Amino acid sequence: MPERRYPVFSNPTPPCIGRKAQLDRLVSSLTKPIPDHVQVVGPRFAGKTVLLTNLIAQLEKQSSPYTAIFFWDLAHQNLDDDSHFLRVFGEHLAQALRARHPDYANHLSSLSNLASAEIAEVLEALKGDGGKVLAVLDGFDKAVANGRLTRNLWDQLRELSIKPSLRLVTASRKRLSELIRDPNAETSPFWNIFDPTPVRVGCFDERDIEAVLAVVPELTLSAGGQSELLNATNAAPLLTVEVLNALLDNGEQGEISAEVMRNKCQTAYAALRDRLSLLWADCPPTAQDLFRLVRAEGAILRSEVSWADAEMLIERGFLQLSGNKLQRANRLLGNLLDETPNESSSLARLFSSASAYQANLRTVFEHRIVQIDRLDPTLARYLRHGIDDIPDHPDVFLTHIRGLVDKVFDLIWKAEIPDKRIPSAWMAIWRRNEERRIEDWETTFPQGVHRLRLLNLITGTDKSTPCAHLITKETYVLMNAVHAFGDFGQHQEGTVVDVGTGYAALHLCIELAAAITRELQSR
Repeated sequence: MPERRYPVFSNPTPPCIGRKAQLDRLVSSLTKPIPDHVQVVGPRFAGKTVLLTNLIAQLEKQSSPYTAIFFWDLAHQNLDDDSHFLRVFGEHLAQALRARHPDYANHLSSLSNLASAEIAEVLEALKGDGGKVLAVLDGFDKAVANGRLTRNLWDQLRELSIKPSLRLVTASRKRLSELIRDPNAETSPFWNIFDPTPVRVGCFDERDIEAVLAVVPELTLSAGGQSELLNATNAAPLLTVEVLNALLDNGEQGEISAEVMRNKCQTAYAALRDRLSLLWADCPPTAQDLFRLVRAEGAILRSEVSWADAEMLIERGFLQLSGNKLQRANRLLGNLLDETPNESSSLARLFSSASAYQANLRTVFEHRIVQIDRLDPTLARYLRHGIDDIPDHPDVFLTHIRGLVDKVFDLIWKAEIPDKRIPSAWMAIWRRNEERRIEDWETTFPQGVHRLRLLNLITGTDKSTPCAHLITKETYVLMNAVHAFGDFGQHQEGTVVDVGTGYAALHLCIELAAAITRELQSR
């Protein structure tokens, strides 16, 4: 089969076409006197890897300040713990240093137990030699979300990154601040080293489209042909190039009319369907409902809808923003939705098989989360990360339940015992009723699993009536179950976690969040 003019998902990574604005920003940020650490953010299939590969090629060609550059694809790297991350980071660093700093490369390669101290020593020596390393970390989402990397690692990376001889570029689907799950890691200073304005990779702009079309001078698009292309794709990179591939595969030349373009968009849909499904599944129910609304009404004022939902649909090319209106619902995505017109109501299709259950139950939970009015933002973030993890990574979700548990306890104590001093009247009641294991609480507020015992007492036992003003026994029962899953998540010890177990834990977490939200609002 002849090579495609627009290779997609090829190995090696296909060349970058267009993206001049993003490349210029990256090069400028990384080559100024005091370079930035930079985040590259964009949805699935937007071309982040292609952009970063081109960035490296450009810096290696021109006279850049970097004497060593390495690319690390974390999306396909299973990391066991902090030491594993540092060891692989050091291996990439050693390989990058080999050409111009062989002594440092040999030193790193000779170490059997590579740690941050040894990497820091090499970076300090490089500073003295005028050397500088650029580390490009693609798929950084997976490293942050895998549940095995701790705040200690992020603190160590921060210490390495403040050295003038190292600069980082990360690529992820969301901003780094939105990816953090471990409550202990949230306060690490590592997240603050990056330029707060990420380089966004979304749909092609006009200059990008010009560059894309310049690759095929034998084709010209009529005004109608270009309109049809944009109506079908909204200049989403993957959709755009696959439509052009469909034209080229059919041997089209000369001016492309609106009718020919419309037919080729339909031809390209077959190749795009599965990936469109993945992009659609990445959108929460509220964003999906917004797309359907724009598709039905033609246009909606941007000011009348959720900013986050609108941005999600725009960056994927599902909608276009024109002035102050959201419009031009993506026609290729419309084809996908038209294939399953009764999807929202067909229980048999959605849940009759185990694979359908695993794929579709998450949508039920997404809708349930949206129903919780005035949900605490931190709890909402933990729940949405759970939606992201299941069904593919239930073990990762269980790892992060403890963070949700800690946040719920914080909300309970703030409402019931804000100074964390248990009222003497409560203690007197419990002593009189011979409640067990309360003596230490006169001087020390309970921590860890002992918090469950206190929550049980304040919501009432078979001996004592409830003392809590807002929190009920329902919340205690839910917390008891969620806490057990949190403990399991921290001590999985190689257990293979079934998707059903992950969904059961997620459902409990959602209802715990709903219960605490409902009870706190009752005040």
